[in-house]
Amino acid sequence: METMQTTEFLNSLAYNLARPVRTPILRKPDEYGLKYEEVTFPALDGVKLDGWFIPADSNKLIIHNHFSPANRYGFPGHMKNFEASGGFEVNFLPKYKALHDAGYNILTYDIRNHGTSENSSNKICGVGYWEWQDVMGSLEFARSWEKTAGMDIGLQSMCMGANSTLRAMEKYPEEFEDIKCWILIQPLHGQTCIERSCEAMGIDIQEGIKGFAPINKELTGLTFEDHNMRPLIKGVKIPTLVLQVRNDMVSRESDIQEIYDMLEMEDKDIIWIEDTPWRFHGYTYFSEHPEEMIQWYDAHMS
Repeated sequence: METMQTTEFLNSLAYNLARPVRTPILRKPDEYGLKYEEVTFPALDGVKLDGWFIPADSNKLIIHNHFSPANRYGFPGHMKNFEASGGFEVNFLPKYKALHDAGYNILTYDIRNHGTSENSSNKICGVGYWEWQDVMGSLEFARSWEKTAGMDIGLQSMCMGANSTLRAMEKYPEEFEDIKCWILIQPLHGQTCIERSCEAMGIDIQEGIKGFAPINKELTGLTFEDHNMRPLIKGVKIPTLVLQVRNDMVSRESDIQEIYDMLEMEDKDIIWIEDTPWRFHGYTYFSEHPEEMIQWYDAHMS
């Protein structure tokens, strides 16, 4: 039988996933000597999205799709009330600097309900279920805006951004035929996330799943199957580099290995991050170790 403590935890978990706190944008590109431009463009359904365009002297563009509850800058995990994911900052700016210095233009933006972008009409985060429309909006903007039209495009998408991109690929495969490559960082299986969260709290997994499902359904209208990424993998047709914390407390190594094995293209690779249980180290990795990222993009976009 569910305890009151278990019910409170499951309610809190569902609410935090569906209505993530908007986190502050603590840093801007000029702090790293990067010129940039504030941009605004619509998602496919019209939600207004705010972003940065960081120009470089090339015809190559990387579009960056962040995780939740981050924003285009990163995540203030070193600040009070945000320490639960390891207590360290996720700062994307060094990664952007490395990409810029290697000759890549960058378009990075706040997904709906995050950063300074507009709320969606339901104000609910779908962890990709609705946010794929933001990915489509970023592609349409990049292809039509005079400063980026005609550029070769590569993608980098993580967690919510990864799920959003996978869903966009499945819905509009023709829009990704000319994308040169992408980096897929820590896609999220919904049921695994809940199972792992219950494990960490000492809650019986089956009890937790049974308790969470109706709470989440009432809050979002979505089910576990709506957050199953496996059926979407068949939509990936471009060269793919996967990155994952092996001992991540939110995912399972077996899930990510399965995703990697399901990728049908020969041109694929995977980076396992060792010696940490903190998922957010997957988000800091390329800011601290940009070499593999640059090598991947150079090999596919030069």
